[in-house]
Amino acid sequence: MVDVTQRQEESASTMTQGAVSGSAASTTSAKVEQVQRLLALRDASKSEVFDLVHSLSDDELLSFGLRAYRLNLLSLFGHDWPPERIARTARAAAISKILGGWEYHQHYLPRLTSEPDAPQLAGALVEQARALVELGRGAVVVSFHLGHMRYIPSDLAHAGITTHLPLASDSYHDYETARACNPDAALWRTFSFIDVEARAGSISLAKALARGELVMSTIDGNTGIDGARGDARRSTIALLGSKCRVKNGVIAMAARFGSPVIPVVSHNRDGLRICTTGPVHDPGGPLRGEDAERFVEEAVQGAYTFLGEALLTHADEWCGGDLFHQWRLPTPSTTRPVEEVEPSLSEHLRAGGRVAMDTRRIVELPGANDIVWTDAMTGRCYRFPSTIVNLAARLADERQGVDLRWLDGHPSDERARMWSLICQLASRDAVRCHG
Repeated sequence: MVDVTQRQEESASTMTQGAVSGSAASTTSAKVEQVQRLLALRDASKSEVFDLVHSLSDDELLSFGLRAYRLNLLSLFGHDWPPERIARTARAAAISKILGGWEYHQHYLPRLTSEPDAPQLAGALVEQARALVELGRGAVVVSFHLGHMRYIPSDLAHAGITTHLPLASDSYHDYETARACNPDAALWRTFSFIDVEARAGSISLAKALARGELVMSTIDGNTGIDGARGDARRSTIALLGSKCRVKNGVIAMAARFGSPVIPVVSHNRDGLRICTTGPVHDPGGPLRGEDAERFVEEAVQGAYTFLGEALLTHADEWCGGDLFHQWRLPTPSTTRPVEEVEPSLSEHLRAGGRVAMDTRRIVELPGANDIVWTDAMTGRCYRFPSTIVNLAARLADERQGVDLRWLDGHPSDERARMWSLICQLASRDAVRCHG
């Protein structure tokens, strides 16, 4: 955290994580409590749940991670999308996470019968996956926490394709609960879920591919024995101009067994759940050494390029977008000398201009006793103590900002302190000049 009065700095990843998690708490409203109660029920009315969640205000959605969605969307689209679109998309993505998990685990799985269900996703995924499995080398379907990704493995399993789904421990327990509540559903005959945070998880996946079966994984979860921030089996990839460190374990396994890899996303279109597939990456057979490493890097980058293309039009369904800061690499921060910034900034104000927060990269995170700004690009944070929250509030309002008249309206010692802070922020591109 950078205290703008002291210039104290920490690592970017720690700063961002602390700012998002530490500032996200908000007063729980009666409506939020009602939503939380309904989400725990299997017999709740679908229309009631959907209507109630959509009626949540932005303040109420803070309890469901709205700030993290804003921060992460800003890091990808802040220089291309207006703030209103960022805010609208973040809201929709937060809602998609709430409703997507509830609809699948509490509404869909409990109602399955002993007969295989009809496909829930439109598209040619089942036919393509079946053709890959018939090659006899197993197959890997990779997807992301976007849209209706949960229906991908169940559609494959209901079509008679033996499907294995690696999961983090919390998601594994969701499926365990669903199976215990509806053990006779046809789904469980061809569908298995595996806790990959357990030691035997990866071995189970390897055995499945060795038998020529299909593994489906949402690879952006960064799950595994070493957790979300471990360094085992990682690739550095580009996603819409951002660099990220992502898990590549399941694709490395595909290289080992010679299994083709196909990226898939599922999203809404005209009221339908649509499944779209990307280019298949086929190793042609088991690979080792440099050949395997090359295949893994190309397949991982290809999969995330496919995700990037989907985000351009479906970021409002990016239910995993609240965790993007865990695997995005911060942009290196630059700081210009304050003595270089101050003359031009002073001249701009004397000419009648104003200065305000750069909303293309900064997200405000109110705390209990202070205000924190987070730079979505670099992960750098700035804390405004309670004694100068009026300055933070003024800078955060682009319509007003800080001009010379407002600044001169303060006692000389307070003005000097404010001016020093403004120059520090400008030197780090946290504020910018407006006409």
